Amino acid sequence: MYAKLIAIATGIALSIILILPNRVVGQACCSAGTPLVGSLELPATPHGSWQFALSYDLNVLNDVVAGTRRLADGSRRRTTHALLWETSYGVTSTLSVTLLATAVQQERVSTAASAEASALRTRGVGDAVLLLKYALVPLTFPAQEEITLGAGGKIPLGASTLSLEGVLLPADMQPGTGAWDGILWAYVSQGFLPQAPLTIFLTASHRFTGTNYRYGSQQRGYKFGNETLVNAGGGYRTDEVDVSIILRFRHVRADRFGGFEIPNTGGWWLSAQPGVNIRTLENLSTRVALHVPLYRNLNGIQLTTTYGVTISLFYVLQR
Repeated sequence: MYAKLIAIATGIALSIILILPNRVVGQACCSAGTPLVGSLELPATPHGSWQFALSYDLNVLNDVVAGTRRLADGSRRRTTHALLWETSYGVTSTLSVTLLATAVQQERVSTAASAEASALRTRGVGDAVLLLKYALVPLTFPAQEEITLGAGGKIPLGASTLSLEGVLLPADMQPGTGAWDGILWAYVSQGFLPQAPLTIFLTASHRFTGTNYRYGSQQRGYKFGNETLVNAGGGYRTDEVDVSIILRFRHVRADRFGGFEIPNTGGWWLSAQPGVNIRTLENLSTRVALHVPLYRNLNGIQLTTTYGVTISLFYVLQR
């Protein structure tokens, strides 16, 4: 029964992701790209088993920050809605493969002095991630320890040359990046049963970004900055509800165009992500998590996250 439900959900999600047309609409906009590496939710998958995660991610960007200082600037607002479908399969007892597919809708509203608000919206298929994971220390109940390493890449499936009235939209307003990226990923966890229903974990990843040359000649390629993410947290488990808290550190180098750094891009972020996980059915759970900024140190002046919300469904189909 559950396998049939998951098959139906998979079909619906993939249909939305793969069929959703790329669109640019005046009077409503674009913005901050699909979350990718930071959205990889699943650890190593046991041999012969499947894991699925379907997530909706809302990112509201209303804070204008110069360095570490928040400015009183209400002239710009952005919102990103992302649908993420992650599938993982255990090939062997130590090797698993993960595919993350995405779709995104981005909106931006700008209000210039003495002018009416202008708004845009873009939506379409986002880029995808393919990752191989190797369980260096597979999870077992006696030890309750897991160490998994991963490597893979980001596949540029999303459109990166959308335009409005013949004008090419900026790179950060496109559904995709138009470039292949390399990804390194690691996951470490430790449980403490039967002493306490507690698990602590750490996830780290680094994305080596490629260059999008679709904007013109080799000298005019756009390159998003390399990105490093570290998530450290813990979860406390009860019979039906788990609570967790994650601290997320993120560093992004400045973007480059034609080999030169672009002002007002890149920086350092620290945020907290409290969450609640509810087991609704056997092998099926629902999680709601908030994204709360704690510290920003940005290059120049940038529009950045005010808050975020992620709602996820997780399902495990065991062999």
